[in-house]
Amino acid sequence: MNFSLSQIDLNLLVVFDALMRDRHVTRAGERIGLSQPATSNALARLRYLTKDELFIRAKSGLQPTPVAISLAQQIQPALQQIQIALSSAESFDPMNSDRVFAIGMTDYVEFVLLPPMLEKLELVAPNLKIQVRTGDRQQLFDLLDNGKVDLICGVFPEQIAWHQEQLLFRERFVCVCRQNHSFIRDSLSLEEYLATSHLLISIKEDMVGRVDKLLAKQELSRNITISIPHFLVAPAILARTDLIATLAERVAIAFAKDQKLKVFPCPLPMENFSVFMRWHQSTRDRATHSWLRHTLTEIALVI
Repeated sequence: MNFSLSQIDLNLLVVFDALMRDRHVTRAGERIGLSQPATSNALARLRYLTKDELFIRAKSGLQPTPVAISLAQQIQPALQQIQIALSSAESFDPMNSDRVFAIGMTDYVEFVLLPPMLEKLELVAPNLKIQVRTGDRQQLFDLLDNGKVDLICGVFPEQIAWHQEQLLFRERFVCVCRQNHSFIRDSLSLEEYLATSHLLISIKEDMVGRVDKLLAKQELSRNITISIPHFLVAPAILARTDLIATLAERVAIAFAKDQKLKVFPCPLPMENFSVFMRWHQSTRDRATHSWLRHTLTEIALVI
């Protein structure tokens, strides 16, 4: 692809960026104020320029080709830099702003972060609004890449070239059961852990968790009676049954007193996990996003 910039309508790059974010011709056109025929025409011109299909139709929408993905990694940051330059010195006044921030997170992160976050916003940004979007890791990545959220918070072991991230806090697993459990008393052995039926929280909605993978390495297994995708109902179930669950410590401690639950260290060598916030590199230098990231960092220091 050797050609001079003078030969290219740079508006095509804006169309390309919208198609990458929405993966849909009509929605991409609506994002940038073009009709569906005009957006289709721009895509045809892009295909001619690049000598590549760029987007292939699939059930889930337009899927970018490897060439499109490679172009996006270079074009999206460039467009963002142009936007910053044209906006000159962007300013943000949180005390008087009524901006809506969209944040992607799981229900666990919601439980830990949102209460202190809203408490702080009442003081420093009383008119600001927060829209929470949820999903599994891949769904959160898609929301971020498509510009549907400003940032995401969660456990993200995958490294993605156009994402940037910062550690918020670390968490460990504990085991939880009701205080009057039939045979678990003041401590929890591995034998008791394996003899008890388990409640599993799985956002993937399956019957296998990280505990099961760890047990399998030792040629051991446990009996999972119920798998649920959200953790909030777990304490109520544990309080009324002899089930046991392996939960994040902050969740367990929050519910232990009211639900009359006992909390034990895990009898397995479970690794701690880290919760990160992650944002698209195209928003790195925006004053609004910088303020949001700084605010979340401050909140995470005290939870």
